[in-house]
Amino acid sequence: MVYLHGGALRRLRSVVVPMMAGVVVWSGTGSAWAVVYTNVTAAAGINHLQNQGFAPGQLFMTGGAAAGDFDNDGWVDIFVTRLDAPDILYRNKGDGTFENVSTAAGFTANLQTNAPAWGDIDNDGDLDLYVTSGGDTRFYMYINDGAGHFTEQAVARGADIGGVLRYGQSVTFGDYDGDGYLDIHTNDWGNEIAVSTSRLLRNLGATNPGYFEDVTASAGVDVYRSSLFSGGGTDTKTYRFSSTFTDMDRDGRPDLVIAGDFTTSQIFWNNGDGTFSDGTLAAGVGTGEDAMGLTIGDYDGDGQLDMFVSNLVDVPGEIDDHSGNRLFRNNGDRTFTDQTDAANVRNTGWSWGTTFLDHDNDGDLDLAVTNGWLTSPVAFVDQNYLLQNDGGVYTDISNASGVVEKQLGRGLLSFDYDQDGDLDIFITNNGQQPILYRNDGGNDNDWLRIEVEGTVSNRDGIGTFITLDPDTNVTGDEMVREIGGGSNFLSQNEFAVHFGLGFNAATIDLITIVWPSGMVQELTNVSVNQLLSLVEVIAGDLDGDGFVGLADLNLVLGNWNQPVPPANPLADPSGDGFVGIDDLNLVLGNWNVGTPPGAGAVPEPATLGLMALGGVTLLRRRRV
Repeated sequence: MVYLHGGALRRLRSVVVPMMAGVVVWSGTGSAWAVVYTNVTAAAGINHLQNQGFAPGQLFMTGGAAAGDFDNDGWVDIFVTRLDAPDILYRNKGDGTFENVSTAAGFTANLQTNAPAWGDIDNDGDLDLYVTSGGDTRFYMYINDGAGHFTEQAVARGADIGGVLRYGQSVTFGDYDGDGYLDIHTNDWGNEIAVSTSRLLRNLGATNPGYFEDVTASAGVDVYRSSLFSGGGTDTKTYRFSSTFTDMDRDGRPDLVIAGDFTTSQIFWNNGDGTFSDGTLAAGVGTGEDAMGLTIGDYDGDGQLDMFVSNLVDVPGEIDDHSGNRLFRNNGDRTFTDQTDAANVRNTGWSWGTTFLDHDNDGDLDLAVTNGWLTSPVAFVDQNYLLQNDGGVYTDISNASGVVEKQLGRGLLSFDYDQDGDLDIFITNNGQQPILYRNDGGNDNDWLRIEVEGTVSNRDGIGTFITLDPDTNVTGDEMVREIGGGSNFLSQNEFAVHFGLGFNAATIDLITIVWPSGMVQELTNVSVNQLLSLVEVIAGDLDGDGFVGLADLNLVLGNWNQPVPPANPLADPSGDGFVGIDDLNLVLGNWNVGTPPGAGAVPEPATLGLMALGGVTLLRRRRV
């Protein structure tokens, strides 16, 4: 376990973000304030149409958006897809407004795109972009040059999935094989299995960063559940809408969860050898008839990641035999319990995009859901939903909170676009303008936001598991979050994780960060109401060059058997004030970890006669 102290703190960059004044509203329920969401779409400079209108059918299952800081200026931007016009990249100006920089950034073609996702596929420090299509014959990959311009390179990089007409749905990033580079999983609806665009693309990693090979079959994720239409037979088509890589069983390896239409949802357990096993039936999930949206989070505060899947409910006289959403509580043993009715989350209309979020910063995860469908001449449209978590049971507060618009909602994401310490919501609407809801009042409660940068792990830190313990003397007050690169249905949240802390939280006693690499960092006595930007610290990397090798070893040996020298505190990574075996173990236990600053192999430490020091027990990276 790595403890940050002394010189190691230089790798922890803490940015304190000033809070903006929220709108305080009397709730009439014993609380002196409540959160109100204000529609600021026009004022923020967002004014596009998703499309000009199409006949009913698969093109009505389109409308995507992704939140990410493409220019590394500290403000989260938005990318949106369109069907009959070029996609739009909205740059966050940092003053509550956005500017359309699509042309300058290289997004000028009309490509009938659908779901976007940001991810640093080559670990070069800037976000690249992958986009599925909803009526084209291929998908698209845009490489960021670091100066605000993107070049489309999907074919050259093995990621275009070209062929017949595509009905691409959501896309997700995650490092399923643990090599430190982001892999891709895509989804489609209605394609024949033989030409399905539901694919697992493996990043070739250090040998060829940001280039991909299709491993769908060899990894075992080309296994499909029969749909409602199969009559117990074998389906010829896929109906996958959304997916995400997430470590549901906390074994240190990201699993793959897929929300599918017509009872085709699945969960694939990561075997740790590059393959997955379908565990859907044994896990007790996949019971929703029409799963579309997907969100992962610990709704009941027990430390396990739970799963909410959006579906649709019956429309009297029009649609029958649809039983609504599903909330699956994680039992911690690769099984789940259906808590849909117990939590009061079954009915949110014809539901699509959804996300867990702590909208009021009270410490538990609420739910946002968007909905709507159009089959001429009938439109099935309910207003958007905001469900407040009250001890594991949800209450509809949509009207009270101002979430009242009624459109054909598709994608939905959460992010803190104005950096005021509470979560805002962006919704895409099919054939209509989107909605940007600004959160007014959530930051009356305290909060903490954490963004990460991997060094051994993937640069975005996707898959990092963070546990926040406000008071180590209290049992059961811990909160967990996972850095995700997944989809809420055609949409992607910002990478930063957000913790609501209630009122007057003071400081956080302990924060534990478990990186995808297995590295563990701990922070103590952390101030609230700030954004922490954390860089993965490699145990044993004493000189901070991103590699554990001879330079680090020499720091320990050069100060062996001494109290910590004032001029060189990094020689004491264990933090006990003395340079000895514990410090040596941290170096030897992670020998050759990281990227060497120069070419050439590094000799094993045993060849240096180190074992003569005696009593060496190697400390390994923790694999949870």
